[in-house]
Amino acid sequence: MTFKLKKRDTLPKNLATVVAAFGVESAIRHLLRQPSTRFVAAILAPNSSDLDVYQFAARQLLDVNNALDDEGMRTAFVDVASDFARPSTDLLSTFHSIRRAILFCTDEAEIPSDLGLLIDCRVVMKPPTPHHFRAAARRLGLQMTEAEADFLATKGLQELRLAIRPGRSVARIVRQMKVTAVDPDNAAPRRRDRGDVRLEELAGYGEAKVWGLQLVQDIGAWKRGVIEWSDVDRGILLSGPPGTGKTTFARALASSCAIPLIHASYAAWQARGHQGDMLKAMRKSFSDAFAKRPSILFIDEFDSVGDRNSGVDDQNHDYKRQVINGLLECLDPIEGREGVIVIGATNNADAIDPALLRPGRIDKIVSIALPDDESRKAILRYHLPDASLSDLGAFLKASEGWSGADIEKLAREARRTARAAGGKVTDSEVNAALPPTVRFTDEERYRLAVHEAGHAIVGYELRPETLVRVLINSERPSLAGWRRIGLTEFRSSDLSMATAKYYSDTIAIFLAGMAAERIVFGDHSAAAGGDPQSDLFIATDFATMMERSFGFGDELLSDIGSGRRPLENLRRGDANLRAAVQRRLRAGLDQANEILLSKRAALDSLASQLSEQLELTAEDVQKACSPQPPREGGTP
Repeated sequence: MTFKLKKRDTLPKNLATVVAAFGVESAIRHLLRQPSTRFVAAILAPNSSDLDVYQFAARQLLDVNNALDDEGMRTAFVDVASDFARPSTDLLSTFHSIRRAILFCTDEAEIPSDLGLLIDCRVVMKPPTPHHFRAAARRLGLQMTEAEADFLATKGLQELRLAIRPGRSVARIVRQMKVTAVDPDNAAPRRRDRGDVRLEELAGYGEAKVWGLQLVQDIGAWKRGVIEWSDVDRGILLSGPPGTGKTTFARALASSCAIPLIHASYAAWQARGHQGDMLKAMRKSFSDAFAKRPSILFIDEFDSVGDRNSGVDDQNHDYKRQVINGLLECLDPIEGREGVIVIGATNNADAIDPALLRPGRIDKIVSIALPDDESRKAILRYHLPDASLSDLGAFLKASEGWSGADIEKLAREARRTARAAGGKVTDSEVNAALPPTVRFTDEERYRLAVHEAGHAIVGYELRPETLVRVLINSERPSLAGWRRIGLTEFRSSDLSMATAKYYSDTIAIFLAGMAAERIVFGDHSAAAGGDPQSDLFIATDFATMMERSFGFGDELLSDIGSGRRPLENLRRGDANLRAAVQRRLRAGLDQANEILLSKRAALDSLASQLSEQLELTAEDVQKACSPQPPREGGTP
């Protein structure tokens, strides 16, 4: 096939890309004079922020999409040199059919030595001049004054490309860019950037923070040559609800380690195009991390990659399998991953292929829970460092179940209120920013008390040493979907040797609130179910695990399920399993019902107390449930 240079009149019709094309064409004009000339050119671009614009222009110039030989192999190629930083890159196969290639960089150090052997010429591209902008305007039939050309020559091409909108004149584009420009001499003091945050300053991360602080020490020791890379953890998977600060954790960790952070996500990779483009984007993220090592590669939406064992019959399964295999290769390359820490973030660790989480790829899975009282106070004070805060009682009560993102939003609203009043943030501004609440009626509060008293009594009867406290709220935030009705707190137990009886009792405890409502009112409220964190959902999952995971049912086959709701998926496809789970739930409800009927007086007494006091201790429950000794000389 004979390569044909793209005609000038079909250059991309955009001022920024036409100027970029002029620059590329000018830099390698000697190579473009003869269409038959083969070359691999390295172009040193004026700045890194405009690399995407130059690449786009170069692809148009070489007509990359249509440059194919008789066998359909691509003969033209445009990329950045740093993409080839990994030693495992097969340069021979990559450049086998390529006749013309342009590789961009901003520093010759970005060109690996092996790639340097393939390069025919290295040229430095000069920044665009006002002359280039006036010539591009003439090419596109646009009106441009000398002053406008002079101004545009001081701006980046990527910035210009963003300012170009359909129907905007050059004068409007220049005016828009001037409006958004900031005079550095008159700029207001900048608030501390998120990238400046250090892990040591953050609260609410629990085990993840402990791991991160240890990594900070290990990276420092590795940099000094005190330890080998084999002694440094390769990465971590952060699992938790949205808004718990997984991205903030990665930024803060990179800041504490004083190493670069490279951000990637499944969606960003997939947006590049078809499967080949996606895999290339994935490998580029790892190449960028290798080029800047030591570094941290943060991969958001890690669970979106999926699991090769789920949806085997789905038409997209082969696509998913190849994507996972590509990620496995990147996480565990033949030459190793020295200097690159990978942090994955997910809302659902169960949906991830187990092979991706093998030690050496991702060493540890850590759940980030919603922050407790002390953590919420620390997060609020972090976002309001200059505030005068003395009484956070209302904030703690209203923010139960909030994420770090929710608290950050509250702080933002409190600052806005304080600015409007011309003062600093105090308790008053924080309380004013809290969402409005709805008070429970006496009837609603008593139903809540009955429900939680049911949990407490059955829990005390089955595991008396584990009960901690019982509480309900007198009001709730007026937020859609808010389902928290109270709390019965138990001390956690070691489940590694738990028996079938332990799990059966657990199901009874979870269903005891429903049982108590039925005994007292004749029916139960919707708050018992309807949410993955509700009593009925959790009890259903425990019953499913007894039947399919722990061998407590009629079958010994063990299966943990797959997908985002693995246990739910097991039940959905197995009528026999659903029937078995239903029997266990019915047995748990009957067990709770029997206990509560035998303690009906205690149920009524504790519900009345809890409705008035809003909180009960384990001793209160013990006293109500224990038989009273007979009085001397009388009857019990």
